[in-house]
Amino acid sequence: MKLITSEKAEAEVIGHIIILSITILGIGMITLFGVPAIYTLEDMANSKNVEQAFTVLDSRASRVTLGDSPLQITNIELGGGTLTVEPNSSNNSGYIFVNSSDFNFTIPMGRIKYTLGDRIVSYEGGGVWALYPGGGTVMLSPPEFHYNGWTLTLPVINVSGNASVGGKGTAVVSVKKMATIIQYPNASIAGRTNPVNGSNNGIVNVNITSDYYKSWADYARTLSYTNVSVNDKNKTAIIVLEVISPMGTFVSIPSEITMRNINMSSSAPLTNLSFDLYKDVKGGACGARNWYATATKGLAELKIGVEHEQGCNYKMIIEYTSETSVEEEWNSIGIVSTDPEKVDFLNKSLNLTLDDSPCPTWSPVICTSSTNYSSFDLIQHYILLIGPDVIFQTDPGNRVDSTKSSFTLYYDPGPGALTYLHVTENRADVGIS
Repeated sequence: MKLITSEKAEAEVIGHIIILSITILGIGMITLFGVPAIYTLEDMANSKNVEQAFTVLDSRASRVTLGDSPLQITNIELGGGTLTVEPNSSNNSGYIFVNSSDFNFTIPMGRIKYTLGDRIVSYEGGGVWALYPGGGTVMLSPPEFHYNGWTLTLPVINVSGNASVGGKGTAVVSVKKMATIIQYPNASIAGRTNPVNGSNNGIVNVNITSDYYKSWADYARTLSYTNVSVNDKNKTAIIVLEVISPMGTFVSIPSEITMRNINMSSSAPLTNLSFDLYKDVKGGACGARNWYATATKGLAELKIGVEHEQGCNYKMIIEYTSETSVEEEWNSIGIVSTDPEKVDFLNKSLNLTLDDSPCPTWSPVICTSSTNYSSFDLIQHYILLIGPDVIFQTDPGNRVDSTKSSFTLYYDPGPGALTYLHVTENRADVGIS
């Protein structure tokens, strides 16, 4: 007898067994897959709530460290996680190192850290950061790091304290203002004055060591005029800022005269480029003060200088050679020599004449051997061709007293060259209850 064709009453018992089996199987599936998913969703919800609470904490902490409020309190639902204050230490090496060839200083950051499983949210350096499973980091709220191409404002938040709570319920986080220390500018320490001195290597480095260094680097890349890289071994974001060249009058003429980040949108970015050239001891009565300086960009070359003629006269020369080796040479008529010779390359009334045509960089102007321009027009024109960074190398064979001679340099810098630096260490004491 087959079960399918049987008409006996045992089929009702089997039906109950099947229904019971399906119920047990369903409960098992829910227990096996549904409950962990619910817990995961709950953890995610808790983490999101904490992230939102940390952005509120960030705002209130700024009122304390950067504003006038002496104390701010923020409530954070723990949701089974742990909230800890971690000042800078060997176990938490979070700090900002600022340096150039003239100065260097380090400011610790510390952090307020929330941990739930493998999810971490931290307040560090005036920003909020999250560490997700797998090691990825993301910025939830930007740090106090502001750069507009001329001025870097960097108030570093230094968190101290010794508190930790965990479990369920609400934690009360208090942020209390302790002190504000101006690290830069600081006239009492050599090398920490504005405008930032760019006479040496011409850069300022801002190195940020943190567990969230990649997100720090990503944020720095969103700012204009920054050069950003990372050191994975040291967990450091490296931010390089170019510094404007020094301007003014300088006694003694160096081997290099540097103009960084000239404003290329200006038709006349140079405002002063002049020299007082003293004769050397071998110069004789008039002093054969031949003097040259050359700047290059790729294969293009700009040469400026003075050449002595017969008697005590000299002439100004400006020569430009293009990438394709086309030369444009300009000379002034004889100028009576003095001691020192006052040579102004931005003289609007001193005209120079083209040695030989053509002069394609002045197109559509048609140049002839009688074409002339003022030294002011010529220098502005050629500087824009080889800018925005121009370094004149002075000729080692120049016949001048370079230690006694002087030069004056002023120009209009474009955005992207650090001029002013403002860095403060803002200390805050954090308590948790």
